[in-house]
Amino acid sequence: MRRNYRKSILSIVVFYLSIPCLPASGSAAVEEGSDFFDMDISQLMQITITSVSKKPQALSDAAAAIFVITQDDIHRSGVTSIPEALRMAPGLQVARIGAEKWAITARGFNGQTANKLLVLMDGRTLYSPSFSGVYWDVQETLLEDIDRIEVIRGPGGTIWGANAVNGIINIITKKASDTEGGLVRISAGNEERGSGGLRYGAAMGNSTHARAYLTYRNHDSFGLHDTETDANDDWQSLHGGFRVDGGTAGDDTWTLQGDIYTEEANQLVSPSYEQIAPFRSVAPDDYDASGWNFLTRWQHQFSADNSWTIQSYYDYTNRDELYIGQTHKIFDVDFQHQLQLGRHHDLIWGMGYRNIRDNFDNSFQLVMSPDSATHELFSAFVQDEIMLMPDRLWLTLGSKIEHNDFSGYEIQPSGRILFRPVDDQTVWVGVSRAVRTPSRSGRNARFTVGMIPELPPYPAPLFLWGNEDYDSEDVLAYELGYRVVPIKQFSLDVALFYNEYDNLRTATPISMPPTARIQFENKSSGSSYGFELAADWKPAYWINFQLAYTWLELNLDANDGESGIDLIVVHEDSSPQHGVSLRSSIDIAADWRMNLWVRYVDQFAAGGIVALTNKSIIDEYVAFDVNISWHPRENIELMLVGQNLFSSGRMEFTSEYLAPLTDIEQSIYGKLTYRF
Repeated sequence: MRRNYRKSILSIVVFYLSIPCLPASGSAAVEEGSDFFDMDISQLMQITITSVSKKPQALSDAAAAIFVITQDDIHRSGVTSIPEALRMAPGLQVARIGAEKWAITARGFNGQTANKLLVLMDGRTLYSPSFSGVYWDVQETLLEDIDRIEVIRGPGGTIWGANAVNGIINIITKKASDTEGGLVRISAGNEERGSGGLRYGAAMGNSTHARAYLTYRNHDSFGLHDTETDANDDWQSLHGGFRVDGGTAGDDTWTLQGDIYTEEANQLVSPSYEQIAPFRSVAPDDYDASGWNFLTRWQHQFSADNSWTIQSYYDYTNRDELYIGQTHKIFDVDFQHQLQLGRHHDLIWGMGYRNIRDNFDNSFQLVMSPDSATHELFSAFVQDEIMLMPDRLWLTLGSKIEHNDFSGYEIQPSGRILFRPVDDQTVWVGVSRAVRTPSRSGRNARFTVGMIPELPPYPAPLFLWGNEDYDSEDVLAYELGYRVVPIKQFSLDVALFYNEYDNLRTATPISMPPTARIQFENKSSGSSYGFELAADWKPAYWINFQLAYTWLELNLDANDGESGIDLIVVHEDSSPQHGVSLRSSIDIAADWRMNLWVRYVDQFAAGGIVALTNKSIIDEYVAFDVNISWHPRENIELMLVGQNLFSSGRMEFTSEYLAPLTDIEQSIYGKLTYRF
């Protein structure tokens, strides 16, 4: 197997080298986001980011392991969803479970219900309070409206709060003033059966701009890994939304934006448990998901170094599946104030409040008790960036304190040092603590995870119960990073980390049949360490290469000698040790562009509940994507995309619960984009 993949990698290298080195005879048509490709690498390192410290700063000045996926990266890659775009970042494990399901994490602990990664869109938290993870199938917007995706590996609890344990993903859309005019995009293929997008933006006055968008996707089903039959996981979705940005005659700016969506999807619930014969089966499920949100943001600028921002949003979600129905209503308000104190202190502080109301429609498979509840979260933070040496050395200290209804008060401090010995080099080091607070499922759920025996006439159910005493998981993280731009055409960004975890989730047997029961506990600890690299090389104005590499080691100490068995959190061998992404963008002629993308993922073991009965190994694999685009006119683009061209079908991940083993198939599609 490894020899075959080495041959595949060699063939890619030969293909790269065989491309004729012909510079474009003219400039390609201008498109949204193309400014990034025209920049020197040194200019790209000065891109403004906001996720590290909740304030604008240059990427090179961030004392954190951060990677920015630009609009140009998204466009040139040919991806059709946000999860696909996240494959570009080092330190992330992005695995597709099926046509509509994903497992995404940073620095280990992956799963369909991965809960140690905080995901935001324009400052709105996307996690589900049910399990503190993300339903990736409904996280969609018009990809052309995304300005950038900021990916932080490592804890961010001091600024962002609980669940920013191993990383943060912040999806930032463009201002309405940057999307004037119209856009129509349609595409079709063998897996992407049909999709389209429509957006129109316009000025509504001297200082006010607005846009509205609509997207539709219809995706075919994949195939089951064991039987090669239909996985019955096709789906279709419709999303729409708007954004309005404006200002006043003074120093005030404001934003109003909202989204609404509906999704219809099929899935196979495997295994599906019932109280009557045959007790266990694979059940087809036609489920629905819908929701809407509305966000407001107001900023007042007192001076260049003194401003405050207040943001609030309301988020409604509904998901009706065979094993559970769930509705969430979230109200969130956040205030922050940034000010300069003297010449050496850049202070930012803030407060927040969140109210979550939920309601569940239970089944024998999954019960939430009580079936409805209201929870509150109060928070406050302060962070001070202290300049110790002008333009050379900075010390950043801060902490966040939160109070939640499950674990009470949580304190998440951090300290970071950034040193710039010369203008083109940066060294940073950080120490921080972060927590993953309990979710509703960890405290109040009852899962049916087996029948003992799984045969008629009278099998006894095996239940996995939540625990009212289940507490927060926490991490103490040590990080070291280095960035250098030795020449304008090349940059290198490396990060090393060592994490110590405590109070990790386990499931402990507490009773035997006929009422077999296991229960969530905090009886595991462990550590992880690794190395991440991102390199960008632009040898000529018509070609560039982007490399991302990840190495990860995860070690878990099960239960400190106690009897608990970890059924949910992935095992230490269930994360790939190595991951590589290599992308190349080539202007092959006037108005013609080619984009190549090869990824390597090391083998790893199945995790979670699946590992008890299925000791399968997810084989290492190489994925190869290629697309070519043509601009017959300045405002028209045609693109042909091929994804997963090295394999007719491969398994990327095994879900820890309720999803069959599914092969990810090849995809070929064509896309037309028209701007007016």
